[in-house]
Amino acid sequence: MTYDISKKYIQYNEDILKGDILASKNIILACRRFKSRFSRDDMYFDYEDVDRRIRFVGKMKQFKERYSGKPLVLMPWQEWIFANIFGWKWKADNRRVTTKVLLFVARKAGKTALAAALCLVQLFLDNNDGQEIDLIGNSGKQASLAFEYVTKFGNSLDPRKLVLKPFRDTLKMPHNSSFISVRNSDSMTLDGLNASTFIYDEFHAAKNWKLYNVLKSSQGFQTQPLAIVITTAGYLLDGFPLFEMRKACVSILEGETEDEAQFSALYELDETDDWENTDNWSKANPALNETVTLTSLQDDYTSAKLIPGMLPEFKSKHLNIFCADANQWIDPEDIRPYMQKVDLEELSKGRKEYIFGAADLSTTTDLTAFTFLWTPNNKRTYYPDKYIFHTQCYVTEYALRKSPNRDLYKHWVEEGYLHLINGNAIDYDVVQNDITEYKKIAMIDTISYDQWNASQFCINMQNAGFNMQAFSQKLGSFNAPTKEFERLLFTGQVIIDYNPLVIWAFNNVVLAIQDDGVSENIKPSKASNENKIDPVITIVQSLGTYMYVTGKLGGGDSEIYTGGK
Repeated sequence: MTYDISKKYIQYNEDILKGDILASKNIILACRRFKSRFSRDDMYFDYEDVDRRIRFVGKMKQFKERYSGKPLVLMPWQEWIFANIFGWKWKADNRRVTTKVLLFVARKAGKTALAAALCLVQLFLDNNDGQEIDLIGNSGKQASLAFEYVTKFGNSLDPRKLVLKPFRDTLKMPHNSSFISVRNSDSMTLDGLNASTFIYDEFHAAKNWKLYNVLKSSQGFQTQPLAIVITTAGYLLDGFPLFEMRKACVSILEGETEDEAQFSALYELDETDDWENTDNWSKANPALNETVTLTSLQDDYTSAKLIPGMLPEFKSKHLNIFCADANQWIDPEDIRPYMQKVDLEELSKGRKEYIFGAADLSTTTDLTAFTFLWTPNNKRTYYPDKYIFHTQCYVTEYALRKSPNRDLYKHWVEEGYLHLINGNAIDYDVVQNDITEYKKIAMIDTISYDQWNASQFCINMQNAGFNMQAFSQKLGSFNAPTKEFERLLFTGQVIIDYNPLVIWAFNNVVLAIQDDGVSENIKPSKASNENKIDPVITIVQSLGTYMYVTGKLGGGDSEIYTGGK
């Protein structure tokens, strides 16, 4: 097949590969993948289909500000996206190769206009009767904006409304029973979907896979389905849909996994880039100086620097960098370097050490967690100078059915990071038996617990010979260990046994602050009921247990802890 450099989208691909256009590593990999396909025997590039779709977009008229009334002309990077989506066909049946798309691009790149144009391209040019094209907005406001683009672009194509009939949130093409429906992800019903194409805008806000999976499964009988995600980065990290989708796409681009149906355009900064260097900003902003100016980005950056709480918003929306929430206690990216798989057998070699534990019990849909802490010991060869935290978590079968986080829980159960307990309630005997196993590798000094809902568990543990101590859940109790954990973490004195559930829990933590004008007490807290933080609570509480047993309080409430050795 001819690699026709006269086409703007081919020239764009070549300019990336030659380094004439600054691009992220993952865009370069996508361009290499695109070019390599021209030498394949099982697929071909349909120039005619790509070009007619690009020409069709040019028939639409813009309607905002200085561009009002002018044709909607795709920029080279947008043409390249069209080429990747619509160009590649399987020789065996002439069907499109690409059925799944992730367009990861910064704000003000024209995402909503592009989404609306893609919807109309599919409606008019896919030549299928009964098409259902769903455009999903993240909010009511976003959905309204998207519908405005769809209807006004549609009106520019059919000003007399001979073919297209607009309704409240739907643009219909009655003669072939096809339509574009613009929906709000928060309020849409999931019944009766039969999407031939769907576009999920601002996917970064999705907390689970439910809506995406329903939309994808609705395409089961489609001959040429198309599932498109268009989004910026966001604040939901490990375990959440966009973060995991991007990770899977990177794996494909790097050749670790194979999925010919997936196309991804990841406009972002590279990990090694200095995000404050304006020379790098074009990597996340392919429409720089077209739909957004460098001056406006610099103004936003200056404002964000003056108000640190605005920095996560600037970095995530304008530079496509996943960030922790501005109110978050510790960025999971600061936790990640200190997470590694802890070898419990290595810890048990030589003389047994005293360890300190903390338990956070639940009943049905919540997580149950316990953490054991090994403190620094120069007689130990395995991380002798570190505070080592090992956390174990449990969930019930009931939670796998009813919890808002059930998709995440199911995944972690399958991966072995979350222990499943049969039935509708936590069996505390299972937890006790697992804690007892630690006696084989260490001497357990004290285990602290939240008194709520733990009376019988405490009695059973004491009868089994464990030293149990109630731990108040008030802010004053957590103040000293919370501050001490933060100090230990940022001085590199912490090792946390690797578990993606624990990273997810840190992502959910904000600080509860009690300031009486004289002193300030803090404690890890959750931003919402769905955001479970039990593993973090037991990590900090295990440190608090050690501090209060040994007298290493470091400040805080004198009534925090009254027992222990």
